[in-house]
Amino acid sequence: MVESIVGKTLNKGEWAEFYVMLKLLGEGKLYAADNKLKKKLDSYLDVLKIIRQEYETQVLEYIVDRDDSSVIVKPQGAETVLATIPMTEFEKCATTLFQGIKHAKGMSVAAPDSVCEFAKVIYVGKPKAPAVKALKRQFGGKNDIFIEVRDGQTAIVSVMGFSIKSKFGHNPTLFNAGSSSQYLFRLSGCDDTIMKEFNGITDGKGGRAWGCCVQYLRSHRIGAEFARTQYPIYGENLYLVRESMARIMAWCVHDRLLAGEPEHRVKETVERMAAANPLGVGNPDIYYEKAIKDFLIAGFTGMTAGSKWDGKEQVNGGYIVVMDDGDVICYHSNDRESFRDYLYRNTYFEYVSADKYNWGYIVKIDGEYYLPLNISVRFGSVTR
Repeated sequence: MVESIVGKTLNKGEWAEFYVMLKLLGEGKLYAADNKLKKKLDSYLDVLKIIRQEYETQVLEYIVDRDDSSVIVKPQGAETVLATIPMTEFEKCATTLFQGIKHAKGMSVAAPDSVCEFAKVIYVGKPKAPAVKALKRQFGGKNDIFIEVRDGQTAIVSVMGFSIKSKFGHNPTLFNAGSSSQYLFRLSGCDDTIMKEFNGITDGKGGRAWGCCVQYLRSHRIGAEFARTQYPIYGENLYLVRESMARIMAWCVHDRLLAGEPEHRVKETVERMAAANPLGVGNPDIYYEKAIKDFLIAGFTGMTAGSKWDGKEQVNGGYIVVMDDGDVICYHSNDRESFRDYLYRNTYFEYVSADKYNWGYIVKIDGEYYLPLNISVRFGSVTR
């Protein structure tokens, strides 16, 4: 018995996963994007099937039959056919879902009734289905959809896992801040009185008035030098990206939160870092850009601050984007440099709540004063 999704509410980003499934089965192709997120009509993957796990004991395959312009729904490894549905029905349902979700108000929304009825016909009771366990073990944990594809240029057939992001919800984060992603800065010129006064600065509503905090540090000539990541596992993960990664990211954090720079986009921040050349490298324009791109791709494909990372990327296929107009395009493993460039151009260092993520208050450790700082990396609204 298929669970009904009538009245089920999800955020728009979660609905995007079901939308991508419908859209790809309706069109049968997944086009690649260039480094400015424009569709490349001469580069695409033929969608052969989508593999989905609704329940613990059952994996379903949605097989595209191009000869009959239909989609065959069947359990994996079985001959039984559960349903055969025209591809046009998937395309029609995808359009209805997109229009319904895009124009719905609120954070959590329900799908149109006709979409819910179609979901039951195609044996979908969980629009955001858990990852297929066998494929998750093989490819890692950050895949939102598994697709068997045929490369339009080489004709090679393979199963790929993709992460899905949408542009009709809130801008997604690439690297989330958390209590484990703090950078500790050792303070000079600090004492107990300054610590107490600094930690007591608020905006009058109980929140942290960070602009006033920065002004206080400047007026009292308090220096801040990066010491280490507060959480050792995060430091170890950054070391796997490259030996100097913690110092490079700490420079970006200092630039975002203490230097008072008005431009927080990753690309512009790295250009300032290259000009300053804090590590004294011989090729700063290349070195820092490559380092940050390495960090971005690591964060996108599996690295977090709080869990020990093995250095392996957990998205083997790439990154699917749902555009504002409903178009679905991707960066796949064949376009790795375009994808890295896209991340670099289209993310920014985001200020996050000091109280929620427990940073921005001076602490005293073994007689020395430290200031923990924290940021996230988020996708911007405008593609560059």
